[in-house]
Amino acid sequence: MDLSVVAGFLLLAVPAYFTPGPNNLMLMTSSAKFGLGATVPHAIGIVIGFPFMVFAVGLGLGEIFTAYPQIKLVMKYAAALYFLWMAWHLLGLKIGEGEAGARPMKMQEAALFQWINPKAWAMATSLVAAYVVVGEGRMLSLMLVTLGCFALAPLSSILWMIFGEQMQAFLQRTHSERFLGAILAVLMVVAVILFLI
Repeated sequence: MDLSVVAGFLLLAVPAYFTPGPNNLMLMTSSAKFGLGATVPHAIGIVIGFPFMVFAVGLGLGEIFTAYPQIKLVMKYAAALYFLWMAWHLLGLKIGEGEAGARPMKMQEAALFQWINPKAWAMATSLVAAYVVVGEGRMLSLMLVTLGCFALAPLSSILWMIFGEQMQAFLQRTHSERFLGAILAVLMVVAVILFLI
């Protein structure tokens, strides 16, 4: 790949990775609720799960959704319901007073979540369509796109985890931590609206 292709990949991938979406908002919420250390397995699941998804889409899995768009629609609404359920539970959140049995997402759960994450599907199909060549260099270009995703994922994950931790610290300092759940719930609902429209 020449430098113009790398620059093009970064121009497409960096905004997609670093803007709010289900993965980023969940990492922010988890680090605010459970702390950075407890959220690391969740982040690792995303860091591994999304590049694997990109690779699978590049191998042809994305064509299933082209042939059967109703599957994509069902997955989109399943994700929306999941996020609305999360938003509902976040409304009662107070720092240090998580609901009984609440825990951060496990690595394998976060990796599997990619398959119902509409932003992940949009990113994976866009990156594959834009940067995986047809013909002789297909596998090499797919590997490079996958590696590019694997390189960006930790940076984005760390940033959003730190943001969640800093938001928690700010709310504690200002004695407004009772608003944490409401703020996170609103952000989750906004994310649902954005990927449904």
